[in-house]
Formats: sequence, C-alpha cells, structure tokens
Amino acid sequence: MIDVKINGENKKLEDKINIADFLKNNNIDPIEVTVEHNSEIVNQENITKVILEEGDTLEILRFVGGG
Repeated sequence: MIDVKINGENKKLEDKINIADFLKNNNIDPIEVTVEHNSEIVNQENITKVILEEGDTLEILRFVGGG
C-alpha cells in the first residue's frame, strides 16, 4: 500500500497506479478535469505516463461556468 494525498485528503492505494487509471477507477472523466500532480499541471497526453507513488499529492479540479 502507498499513501498519497488526493484533494487534501490522505488516501491509501493498493499499489502504484497511473493517473488515467486512478481517474477511471474513481469514475472521473479525464476530459472534464484538470489534474495537478505534486504542484505541476499534467497535460492530457501525459496522464497515462505519470505514476502515483508514495507521498505524492494529486489535486483534481473541475471548472464550472456560471454567472
């Protein structure tokens, strides 16, 4: 198990996982969110390449319109 922080909350993951699979497993459409991994924005084309590891921080942001 690895410890990571997701949107400010400590989580335990069974193993290392790439961001795309993490989003899929949590029913999050990667097209609808912006992902920040360890304080860096992850481009859509890189979400399958970035692996969550022990101590990582992930922020998943959804932008909503309104007025």
